[in-house]
Amino acid sequence: MKRIVIISIIAVFFVGCGGGSSSNLDKSISQVEKALEKVEKNKGQMTVDDWNNLEKELEEPLKVISDALDSDKVGVMAKMKIVAVAAKWAAVLAEAGAKEIEKQTGITRENWGNELEKVVKELEKATDELEKATNELVEN
Repeated sequence: MKRIVIISIIAVFFVGCGGGSSSNLDKSISQVEKALEKVEKNKGQMTVDDWNNLEKELEEPLKVISDALDSDKVGVMAKMKIVAVAAKWAAVLAEAGAKEIEKQTGITRENWGNELEKVVKELEKATDELEKATNELVEN
């Protein structure tokens, strides 16, 4: 859940236009990039506490970036850095999410399609049974 919050905040970066870049903004972008490197280096090994600490660590830099975007104080180069970092975050978080699903379900990505097909068949069967029961109630 925390990962979704982090990526959502980063996604806010896409709304900005115009202006120049401040050293405070550059520092904040750099902090987010360093956090991304840490996540990439430790992906698959990060605990819930690690993610919580990362969220706290990024709170201020993300606020600085968001405020700069909201007030149109972000230049083209800073926007490009923000977009690149956000894209990397999305890829890392998608990979981490997929690994977590595999870990919790015991189902590999290669078998997700087969498992989904089984679920769909079970849902269709349950829907048919419900429809049959409903028709019997209506008829009586």
